[in-house]
Amino acid sequence: MALEQDIADLVQASNNLTGVVDNKIQLIDQKVAQAQSQFQQWLDTRHVGFSLTDTLLDHSDSYISIPPRFTTLEEAEAFSFNATEDYAPQNGEGTENYYADIYSKTPGVTNWYSEPGPTQFTGRKSVYANISVGTAPHPSPKPVNRVAVLMNSIGSHHQWITTGDPTPNYAQPRTFGNKSINANREIKGQSWGVTNYDDLIALHENETTGFSVGFSTVRVINLGPYPIQLKGFWLIHHGHQKEA
Repeated sequence: MALEQDIADLVQASNNLTGVVDNKIQLIDQKVAQAQSQFQQWLDTRHVGFSLTDTLLDHSDSYISIPPRFTTLEEAEAFSFNATEDYAPQNGEGTENYYADIYSKTPGVTNWYSEPGPTQFTGRKSVYANISVGTAPHPSPKPVNRVAVLMNSIGSHHQWITTGDPTPNYAQPRTFGNKSINANREIKGQSWGVTNYDDLIALHENETTGFSVGFSTVRVINLGPYPIQLKGFWLIHHGHQKEA
């Protein structure tokens, strides 16, 4: 009986050990899966390796002066798109534009019909601009200005409007990067001699943004109340190195 009990105890101990090992293996598998998931999330959300920069405008080009459409910040803040003239606003005589167009030099999307298609872009982008606000050097407080930033889509029913049928809904602007904030966003800055002081405005950083294959043009509308000088605009496609 003692031998049988010893054998039973050994079997039970073996079963207990097997259960512990199985639990450890399952825990290890869970940790590995969690680490793989976290690593993939890191790859998907970080600039790892390289970027493709589309310089739409820089100091090799002439800067663009855009007068304000509205003379008060309250008017500019209250603006929303609702009429055809909102998309290319001018003064009453048509002699002064409150907007400017700048042109992309890279394809709107990184792969569509073309083959072999690229595999190393993350789909995330950063957008920076060099914009002077007002006319004063290092002002305090900084002047607050409002701008709208749109993009076109060649081949759509309406280049600057997202309405998907022939009749446009003017309350549906095609905002830059499909980000609603670009329908009316705040910027701050300074200016002195236009090109004496330069720095960057970050419109978007490492964000998932949409650009159709028909994207070719960015339209910056100065809502006001200050004049602005557009001196640089960079669209950066982030990527990471991986096996194709």
